[in-house]
Amino acid sequence: MNKQIEFSKARHTIYAAKTATLSLFLLICMLPGLSMAQGPAGDRPQLVQVVQSQKSFPETLKAFKEEVSKAGWSLLNVNNMAGVLSERGFTLHPVVVLDVCSGKHSVRILGNDDYRPFSAFMPCRVSIYQKSDGKIFVARMNAGAVTEMMLTGVAEVMLASDKEIAEIIAKTVR
Repeated sequence: MNKQIEFSKARHTIYAAKTATLSLFLLICMLPGLSMAQGPAGDRPQLVQVVQSQKSFPETLKAFKEEVSKAGWSLLNVNNMAGVLSERGFTLHPVVVLDVCSGKHSVRILGNDDYRPFSAFMPCRVSIYQKSDGKIFVARMNAGAVTEMMLTGVAEVMLASDKEIAEIIAKTVR
């Protein structure tokens, strides 16, 4: 009986790893086709959700950081993509990608051996960028579009996390 349980757990872990890898592969492969993430999606779900900010780029960035802190989340990294590329001779409008984390959500995935392969989707990433027309946008992954391929427990955590990120962004862009 123990061997059956161990085999079942191993099979479940392999399934989780395969699902995470497939999801990530699909996301990467589909990303080039998402340049119109704000346009009509037709019958397929959009993998990126984008909201326009009413603030300037620096004000949006500052407001996002403040709202993350107020919500009890942690700001892990700030990746100034335009700045890094500028150092390499490329000129871009501002693009900053922020890695944010909620301990109460993260522990539910990282504390479970069967869910741990889904750490490949962590932390939550939010992009704040300026388009050539000067408008500022905040973008994030649409967790609802990928959770159908995940284990129920992981999907629940991702959807709860996504809801909180959406609230943080809504407060940021006002």
